[in-house]
Amino acid sequence: MTASPRMDWVMQAVLANVELKGTTMGSRKEFGDMVAFVREHELKPVVSRTARGLGDLDAIDSLFADMEAGRQFGKLVIEIDDDEASSKL
Repeated sequence: MTASPRMDWVMQAVLANVELKGTTMGSRKEFGDMVAFVREHELKPVVSRTARGLGDLDAIDSLFADMEAGRQFGKLVIEIDDDEASSKL
């Protein structure tokens, strides 16, 4: 089992587009080997659909509807522009 120290993330880290990679299987070495394999072979995820920006709530809602209905094959992505990334909380 792979276990890491607990990390409490704040909204600023999320909005700063911090990328966190994790796994729930295998050892740290196996995870490192997998990351190296993905990098070496330039594997890219399959993206089913993308919603652009936070302003189009209908498009974002439709992504969640696709996920709930199991209609997507790959990732469902919401792209956030730099000008949208500052916290409004």
